Amino acid sequence: MRLADLQNFELRLIPSDIHGCMIPEEFEKALVPNRPALIIYAMGTTFKGGIDNQDELNAILAKYPSIVAYRHVDAALFGGYLPYTKYRDVVNRKVHPFDSIAVSGHKFFSMDEPAGIFLTTEDVLKNQNPYQVSYLNGNMPMINCSRSALAPLKLWWLIHHVGEDGFTEQAEGMLERAEWLKEKLDAIGWPAGLEPMSNTVYFKRPNEAIVEKYGLAPDYDERLGGELSHIVVMRHVTKEALQGFLDDLEESRS
Repeated sequence: MRLADLQNFELRLIPSDIHGCMIPEEFEKALVPNRPALIIYAMGTTFKGGIDNQDELNAILAKYPSIVAYRHVDAALFGGYLPYTKYRDVVNRKVHPFDSIAVSGHKFFSMDEPAGIFLTTEDVLKNQNPYQVSYLNGNMPMINCSRSALAPLKLWWLIHHVGEDGFTEQAEGMLERAEWLKEKLDAIGWPAGLEPMSNTVYFKRPNEAIVEKYGLAPDYDERLGGELSHIVVMRHVTKEALQGFLDDLEESRS
């Protein structure tokens, strides 16, 4: 929303379903024939971890060949770990023809500074204003002050230091513990949700003492009973820590 406002774009927010994904029928209503569209597909919404169905949305776009569409995938967290799981095809543009994708370096990859990774095609890059800079003897197509000479080296080091096997173990462990937490919440009858491919478990918000103890983020959805919180199961979130949280939940009931 902020970027749309800065660039004076006409912003159209698409209603989401109970899982946090764009409703295809609402997406179609927002399209305007003969007008271009910059579409942001969510790959892991912030609170529920919902992933927009690219196939369904692309099928709708195919019905309107007059619309020039650019499809960008916002995969800040999920784009880091999904390539190391059985769901890797969701970020394969040969399977899902998006135009660009953004991934954070400081989330799954755990860089020690904020870093954004933007991947696109050579055709897209060639169609940008190159902004030739004489003293650099080169061009600078990115936003000013958005580049870091050190961040790419840190990411390169992480990729080579941890390796594919290491990232695979970490990614699969996160998803396994998220599923374990969801099963445990179901077992004690605490309303909870976990979307496919997600490491984010959302649930009925507990009392304030537990919220404060675990630093739980708040949200609200009437369709799910009102007040919600979530836990993003990252590498450092162990089963022991999750069991302590579950114990606190059960104790709060008594």
